[in-house]
Amino acid sequence: MPSQPRTVKHQPGPRRRHGLTREQIAKAALDLIDAEGLDGLTMQRLAGSLGIGTMTLYGYFRSKDELLDAVIDAASEPEGSFTRQGPWREQLAELVRLNYRRLVRHPALVQIRLRRPILRPRSLRFGETILAILHEAGFGAEEAAGAFRLIFTYVFGYAALSPQQTVEEQRRETAAAIALLPPEQYPHLTDTANEVSMAMAGENQFEYGLQRVLDGVEAAHGRQVAG
Repeated sequence: MPSQPRTVKHQPGPRRRHGLTREQIAKAALDLIDAEGLDGLTMQRLAGSLGIGTMTLYGYFRSKDELLDAVIDAASEPEGSFTRQGPWREQLAELVRLNYRRLVRHPALVQIRLRRPILRPRSLRFGETILAILHEAGFGAEEAAGAFRLIFTYVFGYAALSPQQTVEEQRRETAAAIALLPPEQYPHLTDTANEVSMAMAGENQFEYGLQRVLDGVEAAHGRQVAG
């Protein structure tokens, strides 16, 4: 009895056919979320922007969750270089500034974090570096972990609450809203309308908050050492 012809299963080769890499697709997805928000990202829409079919895209990423993991990796590179120099507080401040600028540049990362934990190895490098700085400065494990969580919450919280419009637009909107308030009911807001408006957004306000957070971390550490 003649043998049946053997069926050869061909592995998909989208990289060869389309000249795309997973990294390039993740970067395109990151750009799309940054521009239009997380809800603007669909596999069909991303495939169309890349000029490929949706099923071809699934040859690179089996699911949207897998794609979002790659997006997190693409967005996790800090802005600028970080060198471990100076006192621990100065090191922390510089590291936090770099990561805040990364979040400003890639609001997609903030949007993803508000919906799901970000536990990718590359994104966890931020926490690893903070803990290394604190441990070397003499912080205990529990104290360092608490300080890290406080710093992380401040950075992501500030980025998440930062408006999508420009700093100037946000300040104008705040000033306009305060101007409509009756002074007899809102005496403090109306008396300090300019100061409140200026404090609503921007790197100067971020820096103010960062220094107050570090003040607290430093003071608590001093009390623990003294005690």
